[in-house]
Amino acid sequence: MKISDLEGPGVDASLRQRLQSWGIDSLTDVQQLAIAAGAAAGRSLVVSAPTSSGKTLVGEIAVLCALRSGVRAIYLVSHKALADQKYLDFAARFGEAASEPIASVGLNTGDRAEGYVDAQLMVATYEKALGLFLSGQLRPNNALVVADELQILSEPGRGPDIEALCSGLRQRGIKQFVALTATVENPEDIAGWMNCELVRSAHRDVPLYQEIWYGGRAHRTKFGDDDGQDVLGGVARTNDINIVVDHLLQLGRGPILVFTESRREAQDFATTFGRNRPRVGVGIALAQQLDLFSEPTEASDQLRENAERRIAFHTADLSPQERQVIEGGFLDGKFEVCFATSTLAAGVNFPFRTIVFSKLTYRFGDRAGSHIVRSDYRNMSGRAGRLGMHQDGFAVLLPQNGVELTHANMLVQSSNDRLNSQLVNLSLRKSILTLIASGLASSFAEVMKFFENTLYWYQTLNRNPAKLTTLTIESRAAIDWLNANALIREQVEALFITPLGSAAAMSGLLPATAVQFAAMLRVIGPKLALNFEEWIPGLIYAACASDEFRAERPSRFFPFPSKNTYESITFWGTKSLPVTLDRNDLKLAHCAHAITLYADGLADRKISYITHVPAGMIHRLALDVAWVLDGLHKLSTTPELACPQSVSNQIAMLARRVRWGAPTEALDVLRVAERHGVPGFGRQRAMGLIAQGIETLHDILETAKDKLVQLLRSEPRAQALIDAVSSTVGLGVSRLSAAHQKTGQELGIQHHIKACDDALGTLYEEAIAALMKVEAAWVVTLLDDGTRPNVPDLLIELGSQKILLECKTCTKSPALIKKEEAWAVVQKAADFDPLMRRVTLGKPMFDETSKKKAAASRDITLVEHSVFMEGLLRVHGGTLPVADFMTWLSNPGVAELERLGGSPTYLGK
Repeated sequence: MKISDLEGPGVDASLRQRLQSWGIDSLTDVQQLAIAAGAAAGRSLVVSAPTSSGKTLVGEIAVLCALRSGVRAIYLVSHKALADQKYLDFAARFGEAASEPIASVGLNTGDRAEGYVDAQLMVATYEKALGLFLSGQLRPNNALVVADELQILSEPGRGPDIEALCSGLRQRGIKQFVALTATVENPEDIAGWMNCELVRSAHRDVPLYQEIWYGGRAHRTKFGDDDGQDVLGGVARTNDINIVVDHLLQLGRGPILVFTESRREAQDFATTFGRNRPRVGVGIALAQQLDLFSEPTEASDQLRENAERRIAFHTADLSPQERQVIEGGFLDGKFEVCFATSTLAAGVNFPFRTIVFSKLTYRFGDRAGSHIVRSDYRNMSGRAGRLGMHQDGFAVLLPQNGVELTHANMLVQSSNDRLNSQLVNLSLRKSILTLIASGLASSFAEVMKFFENTLYWYQTLNRNPAKLTTLTIESRAAIDWLNANALIREQVEALFITPLGSAAAMSGLLPATAVQFAAMLRVIGPKLALNFEEWIPGLIYAACASDEFRAERPSRFFPFPSKNTYESITFWGTKSLPVTLDRNDLKLAHCAHAITLYADGLADRKISYITHVPAGMIHRLALDVAWVLDGLHKLSTTPELACPQSVSNQIAMLARRVRWGAPTEALDVLRVAERHGVPGFGRQRAMGLIAQGIETLHDILETAKDKLVQLLRSEPRAQALIDAVSSTVGLGVSRLSAAHQKTGQELGIQHHIKACDDALGTLYEEAIAALMKVEAAWVVTLLDDGTRPNVPDLLIELGSQKILLECKTCTKSPALIKKEEAWAVVQKAADFDPLMRRVTLGKPMFDETSKKKAAASRDITLVEHSVFMEGLLRVHGGTLPVADFMTWLSNPGVAELERLGGSPTYLGK
């Protein structure tokens, strides 16, 4: 159907015009069905259709229509790469960068947060959305929720959290729910559970032909059909992947994606096949891009050599920068052939015409001896044939024996796998803790009532109601365990969340992990306060040794080391450990060792050589370990554990170091370089600058350009870094500023809020003083009035509590408060009573070296502008006592929002 002919509920000329402006001229089958069912009119739908059938546009249309109607939208995705892509797409289509802006757009994946915290359109991964939901930052009431790739409900590891989230959203009264799911046997279960209309299509507008090559013959079955036919095109030697791929290219079926089982296979196949391919201009340009846009890794030379021949391999061994260049080449159609592990199927959909399955039986790891499962095959094969680029797509299966032939014939049949709830298969304790923390349940009866809203209950009630009795018994046992471990408190029939339980729920950690960490912090908290550096390796080991990685059903997984040796056990034998060293778990020892070296900034190839952990897997493992450390930080801020703020600061900093793979000094430049897309600048080049004494953003601007070119080995790279640092204002917009402006308006002090947000220099300290004087309980004195040189700006007094406040703003490039400015208050306050607390208020924020020094000091508190404003507005709004604000502000270290009482402004009323 042409867009110009589009009719249906909610469709008008404006919608047709907007779709055409997106370059969409016609709709696919499932898109037409969804529009007819009311996707544009606010109706709740479950859209079940094959991969590459156009489901994504259905969600985007629902978002557009919701935003035009003044309805907030939440877009949930399965992977961080997809979240990043959708955020960029939506920012360009709806946000400030759009030709017709209609909404603020935000992003939150846990690793990255952009836009306002209360954005009208929020893009988030499922797991992060659950944390936002628990903390009140995700407000689903009367909102549109789009749930992409919802078939992952059936995954044992991720499904329980996602089901709990969707059940919670349903109970909170969302306005519209649009679920997008691949073909499953029972989509009506999801529709019935979420009270949605089902839109179901097995049609692909780009037909997919599934071919089984065996014994010199090729048998073709069109996707959706059960009967096929023999066709010309197969080759006799299907065990030689080079012959197969070469033949497919001769048939004109490129570009081709060959799925391999292992990283080594992908690299070896690419190298072998590339030997007989010529170097071409497009490929040479790709190789030059790799040289400019990525840092040297153990795969760099081979990647460039292959790229010159328009051949690529894509595995977990690639660095994020290498992956970005390679994937950009896929999207632009510059590669003819790619050999890849299945990780490429999890994320962005790339335009390949043919997908080849080089083997159907796994040979390595935990899956050795098993066949590829149908759901994985559907996901991978469904990526063949791109709408608007290819007339058709092909999936080629290469069985090597009769058993595999039988399995191949099963894979290409039209029947689908069932989607079954996994809610009770991971951690019932976690699900129940989530309910109590979110306020969805405050008694055992309400817990069971909530379960009646779940997919598990919906499916089990109809098929095996006796299992619901087991659920009741296990739920009672889970509540008893949570109560015994002080995560909840049970009084008579009421269930209350404890501060520790709330922190555990918001962290996303398994309850058992939270209990382990709480016990650990109670024991070593004082030791961390005395010498945190000594315990850094041990904290990394503890994160890796937690139930997140080692439970019977873990939430995270270790990569397999290339070999097991005892060097890493020896390494850990020399370190201070907060948990017992397990000398029998070599995988744990290797992986924790690798992350310790990674956080110190050691090169990937060196880490791999020392620890035997594959280089490309280190980055992904680091993200998982950083996530666990973020959870540890969240727990450390709970009052009952009595961890000093300085310890919490340093745990948070350690999580950032692990995430970025560098010491503290490199974090600012790495974040700035990533935000501005500086080509080929990553952790290794940042470490190179540090080795030359160039540690801060200010150091970069003070270094001669010629020297930077020499160190970075590229004039464009050096210039891009200089431009990025010069244009930096903080590390992005304040995500709380919109909420602060709204709260200020409600309180009638919006002019004070605007003055504080806009003012610089002496005008800033005057604006802060004026805002503070709105509260009559304390006395605010302007010390630096021009008559007394070299004194702090303000004195704040509340009874015996006294704070000397120095206000710092940054107008130079880069706009980050550096260490010397952050600590100026100590020198200026030298003649004042030592019992008065020294505090520096910084706008927009402090650099990492300032935070590092403050976290290790008992003499100063650093508080960033947006955090300070949040605290003041809680005071002015009457939810935070003045004395509590003063105590919070007096706490040494970097002031943390997690320790601030009162009601957050971003929760609204």
